[in-house]
Amino acid sequence: MKKIFMIFALAAIFTISAFAQNTPVPQPERTEGMWSDMTYENIPILKIMEGRDGYVIIYQKNKVGVANTVIPKKWARGTPESPRKLKFRNSKNSREAFMTVIKKNGQFSRVVLTVPYSKQNAIWGLADYRVQMDGADKETLEELDL
Repeated sequence: MKKIFMIFALAAIFTISAFAQNTPVPQPERTEGMWSDMTYENIPILKIMEGRDGYVIIYQKNKVGVANTVIPKKWARGTPESPRKLKFRNSKNSREAFMTVIKKNGQFSRVVLTVPYSKQNAIWGLADYRVQMDGADKETLEELDL
């Protein structure tokens, strides 16, 4: 009984595949008007040092070496005339922390830091609050050394 059922099932599969049509799946039309002018880069974060006026981000450069940049704290506050340039997203694990730099038409638009919210996590540190941080008054993020 099992052999007859298996032979019938195999015959049905071969019959269905023999009569199946080979029609292409229609692809949606791609027009340049629907393309976005926004680009982004995800960069792994190794350490964040919080200062009085900004954050010093120590990031990994293409798996070879490290570099740092300063992101002002005032970027996190936004107004209707000037939208905020800094956003935080929560990450459960400090090994999954990364920085997303978003550009529009090749110009800096905003940066998103995906890091653990808890400042007790090992990824967070403190910069010297007594000294003025270089780059804490900048308006745009310079090209990162990747």
